[in-house]
Amino acid sequence: MNRRNLLKTGFLASAGALAAGGTWGSVSSGRLGTRGSGVDWKAMKATFHRLLFEEYLPFWELGGYDAEHGGFMCFLYDDGSVQDDRKDIWYQGRGIWVYSSLYESISPDPQWLERAQRSRDFMVAKMHRGDGTWLNTVDRVGNPAESAEGFRDQNIYGALFATVGLIRLALASGDSRDLPLIRKTLRKSVARYEDPAYPGVQVPGMEAAGLRAQGHSFMFVWVLGQMLKLDPSPEWEVLCRQHQQHLVQDFWNPEFGISNEFLSREYKPLPGYADYMVPGHSIEAQWMALQEALRQGNQQEALTLAGRIRRLYEIAWDPIFGGFSDTAYRVFPTADAPAGPVTDLKTMWAQTEVLIACMVAHQLTGESWAVDAYQRTWEFLMRTMPTGTGVWRQAVDRKGKPKEREGISPYRKGNFHQPRLLIMGLQMW
Repeated sequence: MNRRNLLKTGFLASAGALAAGGTWGSVSSGRLGTRGSGVDWKAMKATFHRLLFEEYLPFWELGGYDAEHGGFMCFLYDDGSVQDDRKDIWYQGRGIWVYSSLYESISPDPQWLERAQRSRDFMVAKMHRGDGTWLNTVDRVGNPAESAEGFRDQNIYGALFATVGLIRLALASGDSRDLPLIRKTLRKSVARYEDPAYPGVQVPGMEAAGLRAQGHSFMFVWVLGQMLKLDPSPEWEVLCRQHQQHLVQDFWNPEFGISNEFLSREYKPLPGYADYMVPGHSIEAQWMALQEALRQGNQQEALTLAGRIRRLYEIAWDPIFGGFSDTAYRVFPTADAPAGPVTDLKTMWAQTEVLIACMVAHQLTGESWAVDAYQRTWEFLMRTMPTGTGVWRQAVDRKGKPKEREGISPYRKGNFHQPRLLIMGLQMW
């Protein structure tokens, strides 16, 4: 049963029965599909449309999309000109997903599909190694280049973003020529992650291979949920359900009411990190798992996840200056950090994940808390993140002032979280 059909049922068991996953994660209402009065969603949809078509896309057309070679360059000056012509695999896959989704779901203008297809041609020709793995970084014309963030070469995120871009393009175009490549990349990514020597999950202060990360499981769930529309194979269904249950049962820590970022190889609490989470990843994981629960027709699980979204929002929100504190959270203090959230870094990407989570939860439950959380987060984002260029800034400090992050170029512009929020908002409302 898909979400829209589920919402039409108007029926659910009582909330008390829905908290079976632990004391955290209940909701106060069993209603589905109602609308609160705190947000004019019709007006918000018009705002999303304006921000996407009048601000974001015009900026990205200045230099972010490479009209000569195809592909995306994400290191730009504020006037849209290119600061660094490198092309990272993360941003190629993400950009293809965005332009394909734009064409498929919002505006069937051939130019959007053409941009996605040309970027696909560049990415496949210049970045695929031939075995289901992908180069992390190339220059503008496709020559291999050294990555400034070598850790990304070791993990499977780039391959999964390449995969989801190809999946979305195939769905938008109706052309399934990349299906063998998609299958190869997914299988290779699974094999790499299941290798006991996998180095792609790096935990601060630990020297260990083969660990588990929440981000890996939510990426599998998000990618495979779309893959099943293209290739409804039992292979992908089983894998998707496995990672869904990792999110719902293993990464969720019912003792503390948080979603752990790291687990042992056996999906057990990791010593020193059982009270630790990355709130931005955690709230992103909950909305992805919620949508997957709806795809599976699991109504009880969906409401439990909506309650978890509320829980995570409440404990990581900064009540003084506003904004979602997304980088780290500790239940107990350590020698290096106090208990609670790290408030002095608030990223744009995580604010968008909160907004998506609130929209998903509100569409499901109709509860006022989701509207309130949405309004607070939207106000903070609009007050602190716009730059006047059409692309939102990447991070601010606790008070909402621009902040540079160590090891991340100040010229990096985001080509994914901002448009994904706007596209999903236009689809949802």
